[in-house]
Amino acid sequence: MTPTGTQGFGTTADVVVVGCGAGGGVIAKELGEAGLSVVVLEAGRRYDPEADYPTDQREFEAKIPHIFAPPNARRDRYTSSGRFTYSRVKGVGGSTLHYQAVSPRMHESDFRVRTLDGVADDWPITYAELEPYYTRVEWELGVAGPSGEHANPFEPPRSQRYPTPAHPFDLTNLAIKRGADRLGLHLVEVPVAIPTKNWMGRPACLSAGTCDFGCRARAKSSIDVTYVPKAEATGRIEIRTLAMAREVTVAPDGRARGVVYIDADGEERYVAARAVVLAGNAVETPRLLLMSTSSAFPHGLANSSGLVGRNFTEHLAVFAKGAFDERLDPWRGMPVKGLIQDFYETSAGNDFARGWSLLTESGGAWPLTTARRAGGWGAGHKARMLDSFAHTVGMSSVGEQLPHPENSVRLDPFQKDSFGLPVPFLTNRQRGNDVAMIRRISEELKQILDAAGAREVVVDPSVPGMSAHYLGTCRMGQDPGSSVVDRWCKAHDVPNLFIGDGSVFVTAGAVNPALTISALATRTAGGIIEKFDAGEL
Repeated sequence: MTPTGTQGFGTTADVVVVGCGAGGGVIAKELGEAGLSVVVLEAGRRYDPEADYPTDQREFEAKIPHIFAPPNARRDRYTSSGRFTYSRVKGVGGSTLHYQAVSPRMHESDFRVRTLDGVADDWPITYAELEPYYTRVEWELGVAGPSGEHANPFEPPRSQRYPTPAHPFDLTNLAIKRGADRLGLHLVEVPVAIPTKNWMGRPACLSAGTCDFGCRARAKSSIDVTYVPKAEATGRIEIRTLAMAREVTVAPDGRARGVVYIDADGEERYVAARAVVLAGNAVETPRLLLMSTSSAFPHGLANSSGLVGRNFTEHLAVFAKGAFDERLDPWRGMPVKGLIQDFYETSAGNDFARGWSLLTESGGAWPLTTARRAGGWGAGHKARMLDSFAHTVGMSSVGEQLPHPENSVRLDPFQKDSFGLPVPFLTNRQRGNDVAMIRRISEELKQILDAAGAREVVVDPSVPGMSAHYLGTCRMGQDPGSSVVDRWCKAHDVPNLFIGDGSVFVTAGAVNPALTISALATRTAGGIIEKFDAGEL
């Protein structure tokens, strides 16, 4: 394969990729290793773990809220209809900089929801087709997970074991396991992209517990310390940071020509390419498509179906806390500790379809966080701290929200961001199936914590957006009238435009989505490479 991009990555490349997270960073590495020149446009900056993550400092807990904050709050502005909390990170590595690295696979049933349960739609691919790509990503990241007699009994079929052994149960998991065992549930070690042994030049997990504040040791397998170094090592990848994409341009023949972006100085720049990959996330990708209007695409690029931005889906997150008499020190080890999937599939006894996973976690157990939650002052505050600090653990859910076309990402006609671009207007309302599932999740969380021996249990109301898992706004499908991209994540309307993020999900499943995004991205990259080899791009 002969790259056509200029050696200096000026204004031309084989491929331009927008976004450098779980999708874009993976695609850039795969394309670079195949011999293609790639320019990656990343709206955020590059983070240096040693310089930017103060998690080794005594006062780190006071500093962490500002680690991933934008330099200008208007950069990440959004509006919504109703209550919605939109959480994301912009930077080289994307939201994997902040994620807790929870990495289970979707299940076989997730790809056949319409066939099995009569709701939503089937994916145009199967779990079996995606399984080899799951394996490739797991071995790149060094995912740690349970096997043998400790394996998750509900896990889908695997062609290979997990690359590194599971993280052992800590006191938190042992406490929750009492309740799970009494209720006949199966609590297993959670698969995480945090190796338990040295992996590809990075150290094993240090059990610092600060994963979502950035991993100073580079043990957490975020994209910036895994795929990005390999991408840049090819000599064919250029990552342009602080580069805000504002338009995908289209040639008269209907093919994408390149991307216009705004650089750190506020100047407009342009990258021309033979193929364009959008991998911002399920909000930024449809936003960019809707901003990319032309005479050929007056309602937004690749939007002949009218579905760009529709079916905006997240996971149904319910958070619960339990206070125990014994000291459990939940801040030790990983923030997310265990996994229960007994409720994953549709049950005839429920008045709703599909299901959920449950996670055990630290429950916000750091001293300052606990103190703020305790409230009060003086002796009363001290008493509450003694009662809760080191004794309170958390649980949460990853519930499957069914897609609905009225849940959407649109352009706000009035509000602008710091670049003068229309901000995303988000609508995600919990509907009948969602509400019924949330009610049942809340009941199960309380039962488990009660059975575990918690003396006080609090289950918080579910707040839309709090999962931080956003999906479905450029869905995959065979029919151009009912989907945005095909089974290889190529836009139906534009032959050289691809999408490499959670936008393409047809249904949400009930697991954290980063691993699936990266597996799909690996598969999509393979399809792009084949098209270059065949002379189609």
